[in-house]
Amino acid sequence: MKIKTIFSKFVIALMVLTLTASFGSVRVYADAYKVVTLGGDLTGEQKEDMLKYFGVTRQDANIIEVNIDEERKYLGNVATSEQIGTKSISSSYVEPTSSGGLNVSTNNIYWVSSSMIKNALITAGIKNANVKVSAPFNVSGTAALTGILKGFENSSSGNKIDEAKKQAANDELMTTGNLGDKIGKDKAAGLINDIKTQVVKDKPKTDEEVRQIVENVTNNYNLNLSTGDIDKITALMTKINGLNLNFGDIKGQLSSVADQLKGSLSSAETQNFFQKIINAVKQFFSNLF
Repeated sequence: MKIKTIFSKFVIALMVLTLTASFGSVRVYADAYKVVTLGGDLTGEQKEDMLKYFGVTRQDANIIEVNIDEERKYLGNVATSEQIGTKSISSSYVEPTSSGGLNVSTNNIYWVSSSMIKNALITAGIKNANVKVSAPFNVSGTAALTGILKGFENSSSGNKIDEAKKQAANDELMTTGNLGDKIGKDKAAGLINDIKTQVVKDKPKTDEEVRQIVENVTNNYNLNLSTGDIDKITALMTKINGLNLNFGDIKGQLSSVADQLKGSLSSAETQNFFQKIINAVKQFFSNLF
């Protein structure tokens, strides 16, 4: 009888240990999906602040660092030394998902918008993920994409992103940002997205055909861009055209960005319209008195 009791307790203990180990392995597998990239030039305290902002600890996420040399590798040919800077500050949170599209948010990033990052990630071949970009203080965010793409490569899937796609994505980010300085961030992101949609769909056979698409879409926006601007956009689209992206695969993503940006632009135009009315009323009464 004693032997049976001891044996029963042994079996129960073994089952408990097995279940505990099983749950433990599930925890590690789930956490491996989260990756945080930290700017290599942040102080120890700033790095911990970034982890708190992203809502992770060093125990439940893969933490890696990005240095200035990595940023220069992808931005050196498309950004000025002033735009790149001398320190790696931007940090990112990357959580690949199986559905839900791309959800991108930014904090303390003043030059690069979430729409620009989303557009660039589509070019890089990313379909579903939650992405957050932040810094402990206000920065341009030009190097954010380098960290995000590194985060994807170090995530649970560990898939290597094609170098040509990385270069094109970074070029797209910088081209859109520079254009945004002239016509506004949302309008620039919308323009680049619409041109890219047409290029990927039509698959032009020559550089001249690419340029024709650029000029046609730009005219639809009623923009008077310089020849230099058209040249830069054409060079970017020629690069994207060379990636042979499948329109069917990214059609939904491109449409999602377009719809989001149209909503933002409509809202901004409405606000400007009412602001003009308010200003006109103020001017009217100030002239009376």
